[in-house]
Amino acid sequence: MTKEKEEAKKELHNLLNEFRTRFSLVNNKSKEFIEKKDDSDYSWNIPMSTYNQPKISEELKEKIKRLEKICQSIENKKFEFDETESTKSLKIDYKKSLNPSQYFAVSNINGSLLVIAGAGSGKTRTIIYRVSYMLEHDIAPENILLLTFTKKASKEMVDRSITLLNDMRGENIMAGTFHSFSNYVIRKYHKILNIQPNFTIIDTSDSEDIIDLIRQELKFSKKEKAFPKKSRIYTIISKSRNCNLTVESIIDREYKGLKEFVEEIKLIAETYHEYKKGNNIFDYDDLMDFLCQSLKNNALFRERIQEKYKYIMVDEFQDTNVVQREIVDLIASKYKNIMVVGDDSQSIYAFRGADIENILRFPETYPDCKVIKIEQNYRSNQDILSFSNAIVSNAKIGYKKNLFSNNTNVGKPIIKKFYSQEDEAAFIVKNILKLREENIPLKEIAIIYRSSFHANFIQAELLKRNIPYIVYGGLKFTERRHVKDIIAYLRLTFNPMDAIAWNRILKIIPGIGGSSASKIIRQIQDSSGVLETSQFKGKKFLKDLNNLSELIGQVAQEQINIAKKVEMIKDYYTPILKMIEDDYQVRLLDIDVLYSLACNYEKLEKFLSDFALEPPSNNFQNRATPLIDETEESPLTLSTIHSSKGLEWNTVFMPHLLDGLLPSSNSLGNLEDLEEERRLFYVGCTRAKERLFLTMPAHVASWDSFLTHPSRFIIEIDRVKYNLLK
Repeated sequence: MTKEKEEAKKELHNLLNEFRTRFSLVNNKSKEFIEKKDDSDYSWNIPMSTYNQPKISEELKEKIKRLEKICQSIENKKFEFDETESTKSLKIDYKKSLNPSQYFAVSNINGSLLVIAGAGSGKTRTIIYRVSYMLEHDIAPENILLLTFTKKASKEMVDRSITLLNDMRGENIMAGTFHSFSNYVIRKYHKILNIQPNFTIIDTSDSEDIIDLIRQELKFSKKEKAFPKKSRIYTIISKSRNCNLTVESIIDREYKGLKEFVEEIKLIAETYHEYKKGNNIFDYDDLMDFLCQSLKNNALFRERIQEKYKYIMVDEFQDTNVVQREIVDLIASKYKNIMVVGDDSQSIYAFRGADIENILRFPETYPDCKVIKIEQNYRSNQDILSFSNAIVSNAKIGYKKNLFSNNTNVGKPIIKKFYSQEDEAAFIVKNILKLREENIPLKEIAIIYRSSFHANFIQAELLKRNIPYIVYGGLKFTERRHVKDIIAYLRLTFNPMDAIAWNRILKIIPGIGGSSASKIIRQIQDSSGVLETSQFKGKKFLKDLNNLSELIGQVAQEQINIAKKVEMIKDYYTPILKMIEDDYQVRLLDIDVLYSLACNYEKLEKFLSDFALEPPSNNFQNRATPLIDETEESPLTLSTIHSSKGLEWNTVFMPHLLDGLLPSSNSLGNLEDLEEERRLFYVGCTRAKERLFLTMPAHVASWDSFLTHPSRFIIEIDRVKYNLLK
């Protein structure tokens, strides 16, 4: 060995020893912290200057100033509660049923209205009563458009307004998500829009598969440097559309490491759009984009939609993206009867294009709008609200609000730091068992976290203690292979030009690989959607291809109802499933679920659209692990904070609250990202009704960091607002 190599080896050895020594010291310090009983422990006297703060560009400084002025102008918009009673005889005493702020939002049905509704402030109740109030004042339900972000939310609002008023006219309200509304009006007015109504809607995984196919065809996968995967490319393309920015801008802003691939990704994006157009396919973003462009450029269509929907309500407006906001503005521009409801402090979906400025700048678009704040909370006790208010009071961006409650139950948030992740998990599970003995049902308890891996040790401890739990996330019912296969067969009976569906089911046939599938699909497209098997005489797969062609022909008959179609496909598919999956019997049960769902539909288009845009509940999959006895006790919930939005529990545990985990280390270099992490923490804390536990281990090591500081969002809050356990 040369002298230089020996010295280099020696130096590396010394560095490793130094690292081990430092690691040991930190470990010992962490252990000392746990053993200390002094309330003035160093971990809770860390000055904020210790935390790295993101640099703020001049451009961002100007943006913050602009938003501050906007927020101040909102605050300065004065309004007076209308004390006059309606001259119309009404079934419901709205003033008695609502608090003053809610009543103001409900009774102002003409003109534009911005409702800033804090967490747990009865936002859903307000919208329900407003729908009822509009119907009682003779507004035709057909003229009302209610846009939400989940099918469940829109259905609940309409159903409860029908029950409240005992008036079935509510069924005629157009209520649904942005995507379902877009799908409905595009198909309904397809002649004016000059498109075929039998387009297929593909989900994210199908979109990624198309991109992967293009990526392979263009040979980008064979580059010397690692080319970005299909999911990353799809995310970039989708975000550029939702944010109304170029692909270059998105890469420059969020994916600087991919700058050298800009031109290739742009080419993939262009090819992807052409591919969909050629195969009569719409992805989720297409629905939004096409509706928006049609409203802008097709005067006849725009006029029809404006005359149809004269009264508009939008829930969770802080979660809208640029395109969704434009759609709303284009429809509302004629009559301006629009109410948007939301809370900028709960804007946590920037990763999918949501723009917090939409709700803050609403008064700029509608200068005559009225503004109402709903701050009375009906969910949490005042101690939890005081802590939550302190979180957002430190925000650099946003509209200030102060939640209050008549619930005076004492219950300050409890904060505790542990030596290890195992100790943290043991504490959480021990307290869950304690609460259970105090007759708090497990279903009223949740463990919510920033990232899924934060719950690994907790899941292990729950398993050890035999506590049933359910995890939000994982493989969805609609993503299961056999479910997607059955849907692919159905899609072909609706749109025989659907190349993605053809590719999926052709590859199931033995002997048909990628190359053969491509040839067959080209033949189908050349024959306007007809599978001509005669061209493949002599091929081993000819018999199977004939059987497939016969099946598609039979199932496509219009007189056959959807449930029967599923049954016919199941009979054909079962022998195939037996060959490719060992657990085929379990998977067949999922197909039975599809059959049950299909029994509720008369039109195949509606079934396929709902399945793509409003997938059935994941309750169809067994996510409770382990389940002691399903009849004995409902499981507790494990969920990311993002998935917990809109939900509530008696008791909430939030683990792993170290700086670098929440806020995420990826957000520490950008103030806007850091502020979204703050809002995420706020959303998590406001899920709790009576008890909130905030915990963290003394340290968490990853491949590139060693995290020991408590979250900055906790440190900056006055100690009187929580109880610190030793």
